[in-house]
Amino acid sequence: MKNKNGFGAFVACIASTGGTAIADEREKALSAGGLISISVANGEPANDIPGFGVQLRYELNERWTIGGTLLLSEYDFETPAQIAGIRQSPAVEPVDALAESTMLQAWGERTFNPSSRATTWFVGAGLGASAVDVPNVSGPTADGGQFDVHTQVDTEIVLSAFAGVRRNFGERWYGEFRVHANQHFADWQVEDRVTGNTGSIGDYASYGGHLAVGLRW
Repeated sequence: MKNKNGFGAFVACIASTGGTAIADEREKALSAGGLISISVANGEPANDIPGFGVQLRYELNERWTIGGTLLLSEYDFETPAQIAGIRQSPAVEPVDALAESTMLQAWGERTFNPSSRATTWFVGAGLGASAVDVPNVSGPTADGGQFDVHTQVDTEIVLSAFAGVRRNFGERWYGEFRVHANQHFADWQVEDRVTGNTGSIGDYASYGGHLAVGLRW
């Protein structure tokens, strides 16, 4: 009987350890979600940069999470002719170019209360690369001529810092809000193909936030 009781205790111990390991694995949750984002800048190259995308998150433990975001944005590149030193005719609305960007970003975050709780606060940082495409734009100049502006943008490197709050809804769903500050390491080259005038935009900052809803498993 003693041997049987000892064996039973051993099995119970193994089962308990296994259950703990499973629980620990569940804490290392993988999640995916969709998001909408808005950032503002100083007008060069844009005033506002709206976007949407998806994010993946993996909880290493209760304190640390790593993840990645794919963000698609479409926004007005404000008056590229002006960047090239061309005065546009005041008789028409300012001519902007509709820029499109695709950013892929990796990031890490630190949680300040256990992720098993319904509401958690976090801070983090990320590094991304953004491919920007800008179409040519044309229009009338102030002296009666025409401009035809071409813009070439090298891949932007984007360094981000962020903070936010996340709320779990049941065992699977979550919602989060976060604010961010982005530093864009950029090189925008603008050329008017009529006059040969050129201009450029270098590094710039943007600030904003995002809302995300996702599923944990």
